[in-house]
Amino acid sequence: MSFCADFYRRIQARRWTGFQGFILNKAFAVSDAVPAGKVWIFMSLSGFRLSSATTRIVHFFAVPPADAGSLVNLAADGISPHFAGANNNPPLKSGVLLSIGGSTGLTDMQSLGGSSVNGVNLPSYLPEGWKILACIDSNEAVTNPAADGITIDAALIEVATDECIPDLL
Repeated sequence: MSFCADFYRRIQARRWTGFQGFILNKAFAVSDAVPAGKVWIFMSLSGFRLSSATTRIVHFFAVPPADAGSLVNLAADGISPHFAGANNNPPLKSGVLLSIGGSTGLTDMQSLGGSSVNGVNLPSYLPEGWKILACIDSNEAVTNPAADGITIDAALIEVATDECIPDLL
């Protein structure tokens, strides 16, 4: 079997579910941190929104280790200190935009009626200690009275930091 075929057989499906009952604050979800000594290569990344009552823009960010440790999925409708804006609105304390950026008119990032959005267009690398954050665009209101939540789904390959990998592009 070729090196590339063997490499792609290592793809894993991962799911991280944020709190699914946000009403007073904007929904977000956070991945686990990349384990020490590892790199995650995202082959696909998507965010699914629970609410079908509204259309929302979902953006994906990579959060560095300095702030990733304190960024967690909440167990109730609340705010995360990682968001500098009210009600879990950006700007973020830190983060690198992974998804397509833009305004609320950006159709590529719209979650229409409980659908999912694509988080990356090409393979993306995430080093140890980093996390993925999916959150609602800052220009949109909270979903009160309809509950909302985000689930992150990913197809990724976990590699050691010193492992030789094939050219993915």
